[in-house]
Amino acid sequence: MRFTGLPGDLDRPAVDAFLSAVDSAMNSNTLLLKVATDVSITAENQRHVLHTYLRSGLFEEMMLAADRHREWYNLSEPEEFGGLPNERPLIREGFLATTSPLRYAGFLARLRWMLYEAYSPYGHHHSPAHAEQLVRDFVHELLGQGGSAWTFASVQPDFLRWTGYYSGEEPLHPAYFDGSDSDTATFIHRGLVCYLLLTNGSP
Repeated sequence: MRFTGLPGDLDRPAVDAFLSAVDSAMNSNTLLLKVATDVSITAENQRHVLHTYLRSGLFEEMMLAADRHREWYNLSEPEEFGGLPNERPLIREGFLATTSPLRYAGFLARLRWMLYEAYSPYGHHHSPAHAEQLVRDFVHELLGQGGSAWTFASVQPDFLRWTGYYSGEEPLHPAYFDGSDSDTATFIHRGLVCYLLLTNGSP
């Protein structure tokens, strides 16, 4: 199975506006990846495709690139800012990344939840009206008019290393998930194209 990263497709104002709004609301380092495959992704093979992608070198490359593009530098902090050496790989051993189906309405509800229902440590929730506009523009940019024709799944966020913020464990750098309810992973696919949306909100 082969994967091709499509990061250039995500360089859109509506995409950046939504991701930045989630960052603010959840205190998250929100990342979105877009990939094309050489096999058609279905509800039946989605977990296999996702796991194959997560174990590929391309996934880590795209995570590091997205982290730099959004100027977080949590996964690859520049040396001039005291960057730490990375312990490879980014993926956690023995992960399950179990997928659970989401209906289109459930997917939209999840996006709204990020903006005005999820825990917001600094009280930066967006108003329902503003959130609705952000979600509508984001989904239209990603999925076009036929959003309900796509397939959606919630993914167990256990495949990236934890920061140890809640467990007190010593983290291995780089780490992404914090181990709270604000850790989310959403897999979206249709035909040969898929997206992976990640949040890691924490105080």
